Amino acid sequence: MTTALARTPNGLTLTRHLLTEGEHLTVEARLDQETALILIAGHLTTHTGDDTHTAERADPFTAPATGWYLPADTAATITAGPDGADLVQVHAPLGGNRTTGPAASLVTAVAPETRGHRSWEREVTTLLAPPRTAGLLLGETIARDGRWSTYPPHRHSISDPPRETALQEAFAFRVRPATGFGVVLTYDDTVADACSTVVTDTSITTVTHGYHAIAAAGGHDLYYLWAAHGETDHHFALHTDPDHAWLLDT
Repeated sequence: MTTALARTPNGLTLTRHLLTEGEHLTVEARLDQETALILIAGHLTTHTGDDTHTAERADPFTAPATGWYLPADTAATITAGPDGADLVQVHAPLGGNRTTGPAASLVTAVAPETRGHRSWEREVTTLLAPPRTAGLLLGETIARDGRWSTYPPHRHSISDPPRETALQEAFAFRVRPATGFGVVLTYDDTVADACSTVVTDTSITTVTHGYHAIAAAGGHDLYYLWAAHGETDHHFALHTDPDHAWLLDT
């Protein structure tokens, strides 16, 4: 089993497990956190309490998501099936007076929503959000054939409800063909000062502040699982970079 971990300053943790056939994994949600498990690709069986579920997903580009939501103080045991499994585990702290649901539950995908158009058209599927969760937001995005996503660039790093809410994010990526790549662009004030992170077929990364946008390499499809946590007692609100907000009206 290969494991990679990314953590944001506010306590959101994303762990990616690449399991081979027959490998076992136990995931626990502590009293102070809620947890989600999302199968990106492969085959696995999950035991939560008295329930057993088997899930299979050929790849995230052609098959819908399957996963599990674990409220505080629950656990799941996972066994990888034929061809192994690419599994993402997300923990988010509860904090304050937030509480979770009483029992573990299956996460299934709804129809994806098409956002943007032309070179920034993408497919977005929201898998988990309040009130089903205490505060965790989780979903998937696919940008096909070299398109941009999370575009125009936006941020959600300042507490200014209802105009903007403060959230931090973690991501797990897949690329088709797998030899390709994508780019995550982040900046605070002007795109001229942006930093870029190259992501490949099994990359994970975080965005903790500032404006950001994501692009697939030309001729490639880019998938990413996104998890967000923070100030979700208010309505979730993004702030689009004013220099690029005109694109919303085109």
